[in-house]
Amino acid sequence: MFVVTVLVAAVLTALAVALAHAAGVGDGGVLPLTGRGGRLSRLLPEVEQVPTPAVEIADVADLLTLVLLSGRGVTSALTVVSDRLGGRLGADLGVVVAARAWGLDDEHAWATVDPAWEPVARALVLAEAAGVPPSTTLAAAAEDIRRTEEHRLEVATERLGVRLVLPLGLTFLPAFVATTVVPVVSALAGTVLRG
Repeated sequence: MFVVTVLVAAVLTALAVALAHAAGVGDGGVLPLTGRGGRLSRLLPEVEQVPTPAVEIADVADLLTLVLLSGRGVTSALTVVSDRLGGRLGADLGVVVAARAWGLDDEHAWATVDPAWEPVARALVLAEAAGVPPSTTLAAAAEDIRRTEEHRLEVATERLGVRLVLPLGLTFLPAFVATTVVPVVSALAGTVLRG
């Protein structure tokens, strides 16, 4: 009876190790799920503690809205925010200001910077074409950017949940088999063999 239990446990352990090895989890009998080069670290994207560019651009759109509400024109608002921001975002706004100063229309001026600025550019072009204050369309664009980014993060979170099923299943399956299946099979085998 004891020999049967040990054999079943050994077979199940070998099966779990073979499954883990086939799935690419572990090396040399160790299952490194986290850390550099581990299976889980390859599944997860690098996480940074800085806001995503979309959120930063939404914040810049809010700043532009505030400056426009203070009574400045679009070019003046772009210049003020560009000067105060600095960095990559400030440089992008500076390029747009320079392009407008060279006589490019808004569509071509915004085409000279990162495509992530497209919602802001679209809001300003729409406001100019419709003859409405650009602060209204910019505020709506900032909300749309945030909503889109929130949706993107929700989708990424759902995908992560799906990707974690296999590694967690391979981790808990041997324990489940050893604590549930092996005792039941051993008890049934003992009953059948005794007769």
